[in-house]
Amino acid sequence: MANALVRQATIDDVPALADLRRELTLEELPAGEPRRDFEAAFRDVVGDGLRDGSWVVWVAESEGQIVAHAFVAIVEKVPRPIEASRQIGYLTNVYTRPAHRGQGVGATLLAATTEWARHHGIELLIVWPSERSISLYDRHGFAALDEPLVWINPDVE
Repeated sequence: MANALVRQATIDDVPALADLRRELTLEELPAGEPRRDFEAAFRDVVGDGLRDGSWVVWVAESEGQIVAHAFVAIVEKVPRPIEASRQIGYLTNVYTRPAHRGQGVGATLLAATTEWARHHGIELLIVWPSERSISLYDRHGFAALDEPLVWINPDVE
């Protein structure tokens, strides 16, 4: 990825991150009623998460523009009476703008994310990949394990 910078996002990046989140959503789900409070809700959740450390976001910049991102929600585990890892990560919202795909952007972001997780003692990263991204995750050491049990609220779309 020529002339690109990979770094952790800051609070100043929240508007650009919201733009990419919108692009990702509309690429995957083009139909649907626009959410009027999207920017405010995104700013609250992501801004607060960046401030308090419950979200870590990696971005790739090219020519001063954010062209890709990967979000990790930090989940604190219930403490054990023995030494054990304290956190897991939920990797989500991994997205590269179409014009920058196939140039190693996703691989670079994933490498930065997994290196950060390793350095910070994150026990595991969980991701629900799209069909087209499975090979990327495979190349970076992710493996399919037995499926967790999942309860899906029937009252939520």
